[in-house]
Amino acid sequence: MLGTAALLGAVVTLARKSVGPPWLGFALIGAFFILRLVAEWTLAVRFPDPEGRHKRSAILNTFITIAVTAFWFYLQKRGIRLG
Repeated sequence: MLGTAALLGAVVTLARKSVGPPWLGFALIGAFFILRLVAEWTLAVRFPDPEGRHKRSAILNTFITIAVTAFWFYLQKRGIRLG
């Protein structure tokens, strides 16, 4: 949940100029990346299941997290601003 909140904050800092200091978006997207991956892989390692669902979920969420983070950096580089 904190990872999702960090992602939303990073998107807001990307969309608005006057939300916070320039480094805030980078800090929030980094927090999203770390919180999301640590939560998923902690669950997969601490609670293994015979079917391997936790590990598959962690792998899928790793790819999704990398894609979302890369897309955020792409938008940040392009300089898209909404307000």
